[in-house]
Amino acid sequence: MPKKKSELDSTQPKNDAADLSKPVESADSKSKKPTVKKPAAKMPDKPVFKTAAGPSSATVPTAKPTATVAELARPQAAVLPETKTDPAKPRDYKSLAIKIGAALVILLVLIVIVFGVLVYAYKSENQVVKAVSGVIPYPVERVNGQFVSYHSYLFEVDANKRAYQNNAKLNNQPAVDYNSADGKKLVAQIKQHALAKLKSDAVIAQLASQKKVAVNSKDVDKLLDDLYKRYGGKDTLLKTLNQIYGWNLSDLKGVVRKQLLAQKLQDKVSSDPALDKQAKTKAQDVLNKIKGGGDFTELAKQYSQASDASTGGDLGNVSKGQVSDEEQKAIDALQAGQVSDVFKSQYGYEIVKVVDKTGDTAHIQHILIETIDFNTYMDDQINKAKVNTYIKA
Repeated sequence: MPKKKSELDSTQPKNDAADLSKPVESADSKSKKPTVKKPAAKMPDKPVFKTAAGPSSATVPTAKPTATVAELARPQAAVLPETKTDPAKPRDYKSLAIKIGAALVILLVLIVIVFGVLVYAYKSENQVVKAVSGVIPYPVERVNGQFVSYHSYLFEVDANKRAYQNNAKLNNQPAVDYNSADGKKLVAQIKQHALAKLKSDAVIAQLASQKKVAVNSKDVDKLLDDLYKRYGGKDTLLKTLNQIYGWNLSDLKGVVRKQLLAQKLQDKVSSDPALDKQAKTKAQDVLNKIKGGGDFTELAKQYSQASDASTGGDLGNVSKGQVSDEEQKAIDALQAGQVSDVFKSQYGYEIVKVVDKTGDTAHIQHILIETIDFNTYMDDQINKAKVNTYIKA
């Protein structure tokens, strides 16, 4: 039975008997310093409860809960220090560009070295090396200070190899085996020929530049049109050249340009006034010897530069239309046994003797002094050229 309020009050200590706000004195408090008890830690005003549904509306304590074993074993994400970027500060693009440039330079150097080994150590002729050598001009020789590229060298070698194979096929002969002993000898000859051809091309280009001789696109196109008409049209010609040499239109244009440059140089050299005067003087000296009693046949053998010089310049019986206009004019003005004065033809300076004459037919001899023999002139120029070769054929 619960006690009445009066009874409960009587059991409580009096306020003056125990005041909790005052310190408690021990029995020997008179001899020792009083001990002061610290007040107990203040508990939160409201307890914290957790239910299955989640935390209650009670105040959650700020103390960090103790981690469980499973939580400690779980890998924790690394906490990186916060990086602060200044949006106003621009990125260092210059430094980045320098690094990229340096990397590209290193890569280019490696490419140059690797393909240089393939060119000079292995003399590789595969399509990749051919393509790279078209960009990086590895030299095979130097002619009067001008480098000749490995790409041009491969172009000449490949064209000649194909030509030999095609020629064997057309003549129903066995295919050329370039790996055989005879095939390897033929390849060595082809490579020597390629180096000689490139040297000649370089000298021609240098002389043309010195003498201000040039070929333009119109010159090339005109000759190409003539070739198309002569060989059954553009498609037919290109197909044929591709089968024989492996050339395309661009290759053909390059070959035509070189041929035209050589022809124009020959015309320029042949019309050189100094050389023209020299040839005319020489021809006049020969004529003076003839008039002085010299034998025409022997003088022709000695001085003529025509292909028939060894036969004393004897052309046999000729009719109108078989000789040049200049030669025909001289023949018409002569009688049997007579010799013409020096006259200029498309070949140089000439002297004609009519041995016999019947109607429009005449038996003649002639002596030709060329303004200049271009082949001899070129041979002399090539022999004088300073050449350094960097690859052994």
